Amino acid sequence: MSAADTSVEHLLVIDDNEAIHNDFRKIFTTSSAHDDLMALDAELFGEESEPQAPSPSYALSFANQGRQGCQIVQEAKQRGVHFGTAFVDMRMPPGWDGVQTIQRLWEIDPDLQVVICTAFSDHSWSEIARRLGRTDKLLVLKKPFDEIEAVQLATSLCEKRRLLDQHQHALSELTQTVASQQSKLESAHQNAEVLIDSISSILVCLDRDHRITRWNPHAENTFDITADDAIGRTLAELPIAWADAAKLEILLQADSSQNPQHDEIQFVDRCGGKRTLDIRISPLCDTASAAMLVVATDVTRQRFIQAQLDQSRRLESVGQLAAGVAHEINTPMQYIGDNVRYVAKTIDRLSQLLDCLPAFVDQSVSDAELIELRKSLDGFDNAHKVRTAIEQMPDALVDSIDGVEAVSKIVSAMKELSHPGTGKRSQLCINHVLQSTIAVARNEWKYVAEIQTDLDDQLLPIDGLPSELNQAFLNIIINASHAIGERAERHELDKGVITIGTRDLGDAVQVTISDNGGGIPAAIRKRVFEPFFTTKDVGKGTGQGLAIAHSVIVQKHHGKLWFDVDDGVGTTFTIQIPRCPQPATMAESTGAMP
Repeated sequence: MSAADTSVEHLLVIDDNEAIHNDFRKIFTTSSAHDDLMALDAELFGEESEPQAPSPSYALSFANQGRQGCQIVQEAKQRGVHFGTAFVDMRMPPGWDGVQTIQRLWEIDPDLQVVICTAFSDHSWSEIARRLGRTDKLLVLKKPFDEIEAVQLATSLCEKRRLLDQHQHALSELTQTVASQQSKLESAHQNAEVLIDSISSILVCLDRDHRITRWNPHAENTFDITADDAIGRTLAELPIAWADAAKLEILLQADSSQNPQHDEIQFVDRCGGKRTLDIRISPLCDTASAAMLVVATDVTRQRFIQAQLDQSRRLESVGQLAAGVAHEINTPMQYIGDNVRYVAKTIDRLSQLLDCLPAFVDQSVSDAELIELRKSLDGFDNAHKVRTAIEQMPDALVDSIDGVEAVSKIVSAMKELSHPGTGKRSQLCINHVLQSTIAVARNEWKYVAEIQTDLDDQLLPIDGLPSELNQAFLNIIINASHAIGERAERHELDKGVITIGTRDLGDAVQVTISDNGGGIPAAIRKRVFEPFFTTKDVGKGTGQGLAIAHSVIVQKHHGKLWFDVDDGVGTTFTIQIPRCPQPATMAESTGAMP
């Protein structure tokens, strides 16, 4: 057996009898020599014995008195050596007795295993236990004792000490690990708190009763309400002037376990300004607690910028149509001017006759005076010309009135298209919106196509944004006109047709806009609603038309927009707008109904 396979156990013998010291030397030296003889026997005679666990090697230390034994243990401890077992005699005059010695030993090494060696019975076990106060590391060995008994005690107690040291070492490492992890956890918690406090969004935690359990600094700044005043109360109980408190309550009561609730809600701040919050309500990780996390971002400025952008897009469309609209207005204005000038000229020519008319109907004028008046009109045109002029004046005035109505209709349509809107929904008639759009876009389509309408006269109003819907329909109609125009340039048709129809679906209104512009190529159908995607030449298109239409229909009105293509013939865009829009999952479609 090699030295590496043998563990060394340290034993301490405290006895005032040198004979006892010698007995222990013999016992534990014999045990080691026995192992060496067995190994030599196997080597000489070639007999292989069954493998056995390596026996420990014992290092013995001796002391004649308890004080000396304590000193040996103290010095060993300073060198990092722990005794596994101490055999302590009970009587060692004139110094400490065994119990006193054990008390001092345990003060130095509390885990030292002790065997009391005694030949007398003048100390009962109960008295020893009373004096020491603990017996879990204490055994008694009566003198005289057997070799096997001493070896068994030493082996068992040393192993117990080894396991105890191992356990305490593992416990110490575990304690250090726990302390380290706790420190990391506390650090992570502090970092999380710093991160939460630095988040530039409102963050509010609610319990199952919707009472606030967390109110971050940004919420304090936004609502001017401290965390101490907010925690423990519901959002409805806080002094916040919600524009639509019922809408907030619906969001809180909705089941957010599957999909987080998302909407926008407005409130009036302490300065009287209306602010818009983009709010998301999600369940916390522990769904059993029914707690919720409310994250809200102030998007007031973004919505203002978005409104300005939408307005600039509408004005861009107006600018692109300006030349055509000017032409549409100029034509009726020209014949209005011609008719008004004709009427003015005719009235001027008839002014002399008109001046004489009061005298002819005045009973106080004498016949002689009337004869003189008639003679003064001898140079006037003949009666036939007068009659003709009088008959044509009403027609000229009717034509002028028709022209004024045409101009008024175009101006009104342009006003509706360019109006920035209030951002609020209102009751509107889809048929009226479509007719205004057709009038504004007339110069875009009249040279390449005819528009045929099939509008449902019984169509009921819907809640919507008029100027935005004008923009959406305008973009689709202009897109259809351009498609037909390109086909006409290739001499594939003389003049195209754009068909516009409406239909009541009960809880929604459906609009279809069809054209015979040849259809959309299959390769680009999935991209037609992408912003800035266009197949037109530079300067002829920005790629925003259908993207804006999709945004207006799907995002702002929570409706549906899709198209069907008849290859080589044309395209039909179908729009469905709910009568009372509700938040819904927004999905794009590129050719099939969503």
